[in-house]
Amino acid sequence: MTKNHKHSKRLKSEKAKIKLKSKKSISQLPKGLNITDASFKIKKILIREQLQHRDETEVLSTHKLNIKDLLTRLRHHNSTIREETLRQLKDILLRYPPKILHSQLNSLLRGVAALSLDREKDVRRDSLHALNLILGPISNEQITPYCNILISYLSCAMTHIDSRIKEDSLLFLDVLMENCGSVLAKDGHKILPNFLGMICRLHSEIKPGRQLTTTLNSKSTNIKWTIKIMKRMANVFTSVVNYEKHCTNVHLNAPLTMLIESKRYTKYVPIYSSSPAQICKIDLDKDLSSEKSYAEETFSIEEFIKYVDLLMPLIFDIWFEVYPNERIENYTETIISSEAAMLLKSIIEILDSIIEYIEISARDDYDAEHIKYWFKDTFHDGYMKNFLSRFPYSQMKPPINESRKHQEDFSQTAFTKGCLEQNLALSRIHVWFTSLNNYNKQLPKPVKDHCISIMKYLNDTIENWCDLSALLQLTKLLKTLYLKASSVWYANCIDLSHTLQLIIEASSRSSNRELQSQLSLIIGDVMLECNLNLLHREEIFKNFVTTLPSLLLRRSIDDVTIRMISQITLRFKEWIQKELITKHKAIIENAKRIDIIGSHNDKESRLIICNLYYFMDS
Repeated sequence: MTKNHKHSKRLKSEKAKIKLKSKKSISQLPKGLNITDASFKIKKILIREQLQHRDETEVLSTHKLNIKDLLTRLRHHNSTIREETLRQLKDILLRYPPKILHSQLNSLLRGVAALSLDREKDVRRDSLHALNLILGPISNEQITPYCNILISYLSCAMTHIDSRIKEDSLLFLDVLMENCGSVLAKDGHKILPNFLGMICRLHSEIKPGRQLTTTLNSKSTNIKWTIKIMKRMANVFTSVVNYEKHCTNVHLNAPLTMLIESKRYTKYVPIYSSSPAQICKIDLDKDLSSEKSYAEETFSIEEFIKYVDLLMPLIFDIWFEVYPNERIENYTETIISSEAAMLLKSIIEILDSIIEYIEISARDDYDAEHIKYWFKDTFHDGYMKNFLSRFPYSQMKPPINESRKHQEDFSQTAFTKGCLEQNLALSRIHVWFTSLNNYNKQLPKPVKDHCISIMKYLNDTIENWCDLSALLQLTKLLKTLYLKASSVWYANCIDLSHTLQLIIEASSRSSNRELQSQLSLIIGDVMLECNLNLLHREEIFKNFVTTLPSLLLRRSIDDVTIRMISQITLRFKEWIQKELITKHKAIIENAKRIDIIGSHNDKESRLIICNLYYFMDS
């Protein structure tokens, strides 16, 4: 029953389906569509670059690619291919001498320097490594025609909107400073303004000026990023100043060499110059085009003033962010962190370079003399407020991982180390500012108080001198103090004789030959300066002059010391005559065997010693 019931049910469902009738006739294709189309395209079979026939003398990479192929691949959209291409290019640079690649130097510099703007970090770093290999063996004369290319890409990187590229631009600058620093210094005025955009941003149009920015979007903290920038800025400033010195020396010496061939010249005496009076000559036939090009290459006075006017407030703000708010009572010096000490060192180098640039400009151009007084009037008060209000400074030592410490180890010297170089440099900058005052006008009380504080620190430093690494800063400070600012300080009743006595004692008792020589030369420069009459009246000078003949009885002596003694003998003959006559035979005999250090002509130096008696009475 069940089976028949299912069968009948299936039959009913089949009858209910709609039946489709098939057509009896088959439709034909339209005319023309039943023909086979043989119009097809073919693709060429390309042989890979590695399999192509190459000249045996051609420069090839390990993958058999030449320089042209590699430069093409440097622009590939795939970062992996760009990175691999840089590796092959570095391999070529290491295997082949630079002379072979000189003809393609322009293409190489453009192709590799462009990758300093790449969005991938590994590509940027590899491109800088390759650029270092390219510039390393090349002379400055060969790099000079391509300097504009490098400066352009560097400026693009330093002002890039991507913070990662901007951060790596400092590494780009390091490569250029290491390999072509002297060439780069000529265009330093193009690079320095880029630093402002890296540490600050513009105010609104209503409130002009600049203010510090926070850190970049990176792992570096604000202070670390600022240290990196200020360190590079100091290096560029130093290079620019050195280039200015070189150009000034060439400019001053050029007329002397041209006078041999020139017949038209006139004589004059520069009575307004700070240098000793001497007869100079002007070449009337000299071409002034070189001077014009030199002036166009460097900072103009207006640009320099505008740049310094923006930079100095930023420097004050940067230091305000890192130095401690208050001095620790148990310490005689202001304790700063190691990062603050590094930052202070870079700031001092920048300030030194600015002052030196101002001095060079004022010496070359009398109209630029006003820059010194503008700089002092504008920034001296801010300098004292920010840097000298908590002078002197001391650096915190890094922590030592020890479980136990003795009670006597908990002292100031155990946790700090002196910032001697920074303190001496800060003192010298303040002394330079005071040297611009009129000696007939009294110094303001805050300025004089800082002068007394500096003298106290300087005297303690000379009495306990032990750090030879800061000798250069000490000599600069003493020269600025005695050769530039002494008349102003004497007029304000600031005692310099005690410091001078300490210098003389240190030069006589020191066992270090370099310290002894430097201090003796400073004393000699002070004695030979004709404008220091007040200092020359000090009794300690006379006592020092009488000890000079004993230097000629030693086993060795510097050549500069011999020449200094000779000049002092001419000027202060009555002070030294008795000692020279008393030790006459011993000095003449010792002149035959004394070891003279730093002499270009040993015979001439010994003759200078003997000629000391030429000016004595019979």
